[in-house]
Amino acid sequence: MIRYLMAAVLVCILVTAGCSSPQDPGTVDIVRALSSDGEDACFDRAKVPGIIKFPEDHGPHDTFKTEWWYYTGNLKTAEGRHFGYQLTFFRQALACETPSGTSAWRTSQLYFAHFAITDTRNRRFHSAQRMNRGSAGLAGATAFHVWIDDWNASASSETGKRTVRLTARERGGQAEKEKGSHGTGSNIAVDLSLIAEKTPIFQGDRGLSRKGPGNASYYYSFPGMVTKGFITVGTETYAVSGRSWFDHEWSTSALGADVTGWDWFAIHIHEGPLSGTDIMVCQVRNSEGLPNGYGFGSVSFAGGRFAILRESQFSIRPEQYWKSPETGRTYPAGWTIRLNEPRLSLDVTPVTDGQEHTRMFPYYEGAIRVAFPGGSGLGYVEMTGY
Repeated sequence: MIRYLMAAVLVCILVTAGCSSPQDPGTVDIVRALSSDGEDACFDRAKVPGIIKFPEDHGPHDTFKTEWWYYTGNLKTAEGRHFGYQLTFFRQALACETPSGTSAWRTSQLYFAHFAITDTRNRRFHSAQRMNRGSAGLAGATAFHVWIDDWNASASSETGKRTVRLTARERGGQAEKEKGSHGTGSNIAVDLSLIAEKTPIFQGDRGLSRKGPGNASYYYSFPGMVTKGFITVGTETYAVSGRSWFDHEWSTSALGADVTGWDWFAIHIHEGPLSGTDIMVCQVRNSEGLPNGYGFGSVSFAGGRFAILRESQFSIRPEQYWKSPETGRTYPAGWTIRLNEPRLSLDVTPVTDGQEHTRMFPYYEGAIRVAFPGGSGLGYVEMTGY
């Protein structure tokens, strides 16, 4: 759900910092950044369920204001050393129509990306960001490719299964440096191959995902993507394998003014009788910090069949907290997640503290461990508004 904030905040950045990539644009108020205005009326809105089609809907939807392609995953070396990663691409429409003229620089689209690696053994979180205009080949998207500069997600279906290659590199001097014990700002890179072995999940009502009164997006996911490749941290490159979660979502409407934040979890069960199951749950918090009634989720079983979850079918309860030495914000750092079907009580903890992005606007996106009687798993959590 940080994807809503990240896309909307791009306009705020341009207003305050121009079109160049800011080094330190400061923080942005979430509710203010997501407030809608009359200028949104010219964009398309998500209203009708059951209309997502492939391959065209893998690509960009420029007539909607906001869009994102979102990859997170947990990977290990042959010796069992764990890394988490995040590579996300965002598109924001600045106007409903492409500016007139013949210049190759003209565009109405802006692209933004976050790239992060969690080095669990060394308890380090490395984060980098990119922003560029969707023109002159600097950034853009097609049905099978989204990119900013040399950060890429390139897809194909040559094997009959959707295959994606992710590549990104950030040199040490450019990478965001997390201070203290939470990061080193060293060289980071990924070169990963992801294969979708399960059917896509059409979230919400056949791909129409409602987030509040008058607010919805088109939303599908590929859960449990088999992932292999290489991760670089500092001067070392590691062969890794594991699982990834992919979200693609597009919309125009903003979150309501009563929303203060959200907690999103994607979990892959790898041990126990539910091995191969993927679970996603998200609660949207109101001004009192309570679920606003539009929480959502899904369960994808080992064979690929999936079930959509309503807010009444799960609960998320914080059990402990962590205070950021960088921003002073306090986040949950342990949870009990309960599901009605399958009937589960999950004990969820971060693989390490401090997986907080601190530039532009603070939010938490990090790798998690999951345990329950007879099984275990790994996943990702995203938290905003704390």
